Amino acid sequence: MRRILYIAFGLALFALLSAPTTTFALSWPTHRLGDSGANVFTIQHLLNAHGYTLTADGYFGDITHNQVRSFQWSRGLVDDGIVGPNTWEALVLTVRYGDSGEAVKAAQRQLNKYGYGLTVDGVFGPGTDSATRDYQSKHGLDQDGIIGPATWSSLTSGGASGRAELAAQIRNNSRISLLTSHPSGVYDPESTAYQNIVDTSNGLAAKTSSYSDVGRTYVYLSTSMLSTMDKLANTYGYTYRVTEIAGGDHSSTSRHYVGVAFDVDMINGSKFSSRTTTVSNFMQRCRDNGATEVLGPGDAGHSTHIHCAWPRP
Repeated sequence: MRRILYIAFGLALFALLSAPTTTFALSWPTHRLGDSGANVFTIQHLLNAHGYTLTADGYFGDITHNQVRSFQWSRGLVDDGIVGPNTWEALVLTVRYGDSGEAVKAAQRQLNKYGYGLTVDGVFGPGTDSATRDYQSKHGLDQDGIIGPATWSSLTSGGASGRAELAAQIRNNSRISLLTSHPSGVYDPESTAYQNIVDTSNGLAAKTSSYSDVGRTYVYLSTSMLSTMDKLANTYGYTYRVTEIAGGDHSSTSRHYVGVAFDVDMINGSKFSSRTTTVSNFMQRCRDNGATEVLGPGDAGHSTHIHCAWPRP
């Protein structure tokens, strides 16, 4: 009997460890032979961080091309010398306060694109930490001072362009419906869920409602939230309807007003008034992807919708 239990446990553990993991799609630029600029400096610094020896001159010449191909081959990627999404995700290294080296130089080069004026010395000290947190705050990222894949993606893609691309994916996704009116019935078309996403896809700030506690303000929607909205449809397969993002009238301290929350009132074609398995699983998916305030049926004021919110910037 004990032997059977050991075998069963081993099989279960194997299944857990071998199960595929999924991540949301980040936005990455594409660079190749003949390109130049800050992103090419970054590619060269990151290649050096992986053990290559390149002069970081910001020009994607033959030597950089060949080193990229070598790196791609070593990682089992298509060795075409073109730095696209798969190569970026293999190249980037997470850096934070106290780190040093070529990957930090790459991060400093990127931050300087946005006017931070850092000395590119490869030391992640107070100045780089402050610049990182400021950048993250302004671009809807977790303000933790850690430059991981999401921050790298935003930095290399031009900041707002990463957010705009995610919003465009949501706008064009047939699995995601965006209300063009407010559940409250108040007429304010500039702040509906649909208009929030359209404005964001055009590189603009989203608007809160003129009748809300904060009045008409302008906020940039969180990329972590947008990535999860996209993932709920594309990875988890939900068809759902978004009722509010930055608009509507909520409690005075609502996270909607800072662009890090969205509400859903319909999943897979059905409205809900109780916490069914589908509703609970949807809520858990939001938590799994960083939401720290998740409310639904059974919680005060949320009997007919789900509220998912990320940390304040």
